[in-house]
Amino acid sequence: MTEVLSHWNTYVPNGAYLTQRGGTFLFDSQGKLLYEYRDGGLLGFAQNMSRPLSFLLD
Repeated sequence: MTEVLSHWNTYVPNGAYLTQRGGTFLFDSQGKLLYEYRDGGLLGFAQNMSRPLSFLLD
């Protein structure tokens, strides 16, 4: 964490993109959305999000 915080501008050059998740969007020439995929994996890493370390109890 110290490494990241001490070099914040290197790792996060534009804070506007910090909370974005991965995704794919396909638009036609009029700007109509044809296809959308939003990746839930970035922040959805645990089977039980309210207790993400509960797998250690098994």
